[in-house]
Amino acid sequence: MMDSNDTRCAEYRKFKMIDAAFRAGDLAALRTAVDDPADIPNGTMPMTIGHCLEYAIYHSPLPFIRTLLEIGADPNPEDHTGFPPPIAALSCSHPHPGSPGRKDVLEILKLLLEFKADPNQRGINDYTALHMAVGERNLAAAQLLLQAGADPRLRTRIDECETPRVMAERAGFVEIAELLAGQEARLGNK
Repeated sequence: MMDSNDTRCAEYRKFKMIDAAFRAGDLAALRTAVDDPADIPNGTMPMTIGHCLEYAIYHSPLPFIRTLLEIGADPNPEDHTGFPPPIAALSCSHPHPGSPGRKDVLEILKLLLEFKADPNQRGINDYTALHMAVGERNLAAAQLLLQAGADPRLRTRIDECETPRVMAERAGFVEIAELLAGQEARLGNK
């Protein structure tokens, strides 16, 4: 019987195998490392890693994210723990523990939208991806999301109940606020 130190060491080794497979973009290695290969691409990974596609967005090369989408990863998961794929992509533009900021956030977002990710899906703080683009000061992402059908009139249903435009105005992000105001005017009160 393994003691708690042996168990922790075994869990850490397993985590490192899974993490290494994601970072290398190695589907075969990932299937070998997880308990149930059927969890790929839509299951929750072991070791509290979370959802396969979300973890890939944070840590994998862009071609591997595409591979997961091509083999059926859901870009609109119901149980996304606050970070549906477009919001996850936007949230990784800055460094965080264990990962440098991604330079290919727009490419990831384009890829997700190509695979029919819902630009209006809500996540953390009831944000849509457009709210997150404002929070990240990412004008190009806001433009891309609007082109994909993101609705700038959607308000959060908690806290300040603000639209992305109101959020941008309060933060002083003039260019984004103007972009969103223009789109709101085009859409009217539909």
